[in-house]
Amino acid sequence: MRAEDRRQEIIRHLDEQGIVKVAELSNIFQVTEETIRRDLERLESEGYLKRTHGGAVKIASTQEETAFHIRNMRNRYEKQLIGRKAAELVQPGDVIAIDASTTALQMVHYIKDKKDLVVITHALKVVMALVGNPDITVICTGGTLHPRTLSFVGPLVENALASYNIKKDFISCKGVTLEEGITESTEVQARVKAEMVRGAKEIILLADHDKFGTAALATVAPVKAVHKLITDNGTTREELTKFRLAGVEVIVVGRQGTGQESDLQASG
Repeated sequence: MRAEDRRQEIIRHLDEQGIVKVAELSNIFQVTEETIRRDLERLESEGYLKRTHGGAVKIASTQEETAFHIRNMRNRYEKQLIGRKAAELVQPGDVIAIDASTTALQMVHYIKDKKDLVVITHALKVVMALVGNPDITVICTGGTLHPRTLSFVGPLVENALASYNIKKDFISCKGVTLEEGITESTEVQARVKAEMVRGAKEIILLADHDKFGTAALATVAPVKAVHKLITDNGTTREELTKFRLAGVEVIVVGRQGTGQESDLQASG
């Protein structure tokens, strides 16, 4: 196993358990404890965990924006499942908007072979992922590049989004509650996503289980603006029921082999 893949697996264990032990990880990956310590040191330097005696603990998310490469590793498997399901909703001829979230980026990997699409985005990573596909027209909004999120923000982005007729809008968020709605950690990101929501006929929210019950600084849109929610089976039934009762169509995806349904769909 490559070092990068091993570190992603360590993060997955942390996401699930909140704590990991050097000896246990050494046994799981069949590498020396010194190798595991170097992995943990690397992940700590990237801001994902805090090392402890004999292991490490997960650092809780904060209101501050997290660097893209760190966010991209969190709940990576769940995001892949959510992204794959989201891609199934994209049809030939669609004009879609995709935000700069790491969950939406996972979706992009599954639409690369689709034809006759227009993709509008403020995300540098989305643009780069779709380069070279002649069947997909990519429109980048321009704007001021935000280095931590690798996305463009500001009035140029908002004005560009307002000028297009978007059929489907795929966005994620920092947090979502029934009371505060879809929220983001900064006002500039919230304004961009709010413009995406205003300009689209259908809003599809991509949110893994960690997003629920958290309200970040700035509200993007109320829950009633969402048409479909795609989440993973780590989200509680109580939370899902709230959104169904609010009239949101809920799609739940899960890992194969967990004893849970891999694709459970219900509508409000």
